[in-house]
Amino acid sequence: MKLDNAQLGNFINRIKLHRDDMGKYRDQIQNLRDRLTAKIKDDTSTGMKVTRFLIAGSWKKHTVLRPKGEHPVDVDLVLFVDGDDSLKSDVDKLHDYVVKYLLEIYPTKDVGDVEAEGKTKAIKITFKGTGLEVDIVPVVPDTPSTYVWQPERGGGGRFITSVDKQLEANLRARKQNASYTSIVRALKWWRNRQGLKPELTSFTIELIASYLDDTYGSESSIEEGIIRFFQFVSGRDFPVITFPSAINTVPRFTNPVFIADPTNNENNAASKLDKDAWTRVVKAADEAFEGLSIGQSSRTMGATTEEWEAVFGPSFNIEAQ
Repeated sequence: MKLDNAQLGNFINRIKLHRDDMGKYRDQIQNLRDRLTAKIKDDTSTGMKVTRFLIAGSWKKHTVLRPKGEHPVDVDLVLFVDGDDSLKSDVDKLHDYVVKYLLEIYPTKDVGDVEAEGKTKAIKITFKGTGLEVDIVPVVPDTPSTYVWQPERGGGGRFITSVDKQLEANLRARKQNASYTSIVRALKWWRNRQGLKPELTSFTIELIASYLDDTYGSESSIEEGIIRFFQFVSGRDFPVITFPSAINTVPRFTNPVFIADPTNNENNAASKLDKDAWTRVVKAADEAFEGLSIGQSSRTMGATTEEWEAVFGPSFNIEAQ
């Protein structure tokens, strides 16, 4: 049997961050905004300095999930650091400056300084009480306008991108398809349950979902959008995904898949997916596609929801709360 948006909407309501819980996270994020705004306004120093910031990630894109186990609520904080031409060739200098800057804002807060696989460093603020994790993304303004130089999180690369344009692209996807955020939320929940994180990033899921809408038409049915994703990912000859409005062209690559950054076709958003990781993703997607297809052809609601629960876990429930 097929499931409609009202039924699947009940499931989405179970896995997204509950409205009653949003206030405590929103207060901490607003406090962070206020402290950064005041710090930037009052900073009269010359040379290297933070000139602006952006809140990004799933919180900004309206696809945040409720915290579960090793998957807390997290926010990306982009800090624009300007005033020193050497930053692009000295990641350690950029990192050390940002850590010092954050400690000045939160002298008693836990600011994580963690080496990521011996390469690029990652910085994280963990808030007590809620467990909110803020991943710090330092960037250096570049050209063309709105583009930045960004060290790759957790991996040694450095690339040119536009956080502003990425957020604009996500907003267009959400405006184009009212079911987009529900589809992405469900797929992220599936990804977490299958243990496909961190290789299959939320950004990669978002880009595949928006590519499918752009290429084959917006899918307003949550069920069909989810199944279409699984069928596409598990199919043969996965295409190189590019975006016509992005700068540059796809370079030579060795990864099994290439999904371009919607602002720069040179950047592979799926760079963490090596052969083994992609094989696991394809296998899990194929099993999900087969299970949900069987669910659609089942004659009883019980048999249908059993297939969905096998894919999304015991949290799957289509009854209204």
